[in-house]
Amino acid sequence: MSKILVVDDIKDNITLLTFDLEDDGHDIITAQNGEECLSIAQQELPDLILLDMMMPVMNGKDALIKLKEDEILKDIPVIMVSANDGDDEIISTLDIGAHDYVSKPFVYPILAARIRSALRLKYSQEALQEANKALEKLASYDSLTDAYNRRQFFNLSTIEFSKAKRANRSMAVIMLDIDKFKAVNDTYGHAAGDQALIVMTNLSKQICRNSDIFSRFGGEEFVICCPDSDLTGAIGLAERLREATQNNVITFNDQEIQFTVSMGVTIMQPEDKDIDAMLQRADTYLYQAKDSGRNKVIADQ
Repeated sequence: MSKILVVDDIKDNITLLTFDLEDDGHDIITAQNGEECLSIAQQELPDLILLDMMMPVMNGKDALIKLKEDEILKDIPVIMVSANDGDDEIISTLDIGAHDYVSKPFVYPILAARIRSALRLKYSQEALQEANKALEKLASYDSLTDAYNRRQFFNLSTIEFSKAKRANRSMAVIMLDIDKFKAVNDTYGHAAGDQALIVMTNLSKQICRNSDIFSRFGGEEFVICCPDSDLTGAIGLAERLREATQNNVITFNDQEIQFTVSMGVTIMQPEDKDIDAMLQRADTYLYQAKDSGRNKVIADQ
């Protein structure tokens, strides 16, 4: 059911049009001048507006201008209705942004067809916008954990690296890997492994700052870029995350699962040319942590 706002200063016109539109299955709201139209549109957010041109207080053309200036209302299709069918009047309203123009007295089946056309276009545009949002999310986020993906990490961390270099500010990178993750999958199943990755992400998001860039880097490996963080702060973050993971218990299919993480931590060095240099160093420390017993944080000395 589409919500249509009918705007006309003559009550009989509203009544007759409401009957026809409701018979076609639409939900109808009404206003009797341009000011009422704007107020009700802001409250109700209709799917379409039928807007009469000649009204007291504020005429239809002025109301149309206000509608198109409003960021929330500007995309609502507006069909202008008027007894004045002069070419200049039609052109001016279409140039302002009206979807269509219908002259009085109109033939309802024709008006109904134009309403359907306007609504189809509106719903198609909304569907396209939703599809674009979904594609944008797929391009930036990991589908399982909803953490940033590797591509988006490089996009954002490269920007932060450049800012830190220009302003001579500190920046840290933490590489994180779930210990013996294959054993979790082999013992409890891949669904349990997926749950472990999701829990790891949620713990990290709770402990990281809003300014930190947390990403699933691949498999069971994650990375955190920490702008404006010195080595002490980054190690403190890593240790809090390590302890929280160690103490966390996942209940999956009536089984309790615990796991630990190993981490490598580094801060930007004068010789670093890009974020890759920091990642390589943090990755070296990560594997040192794994080789020396796991569930550890190893950082720059």
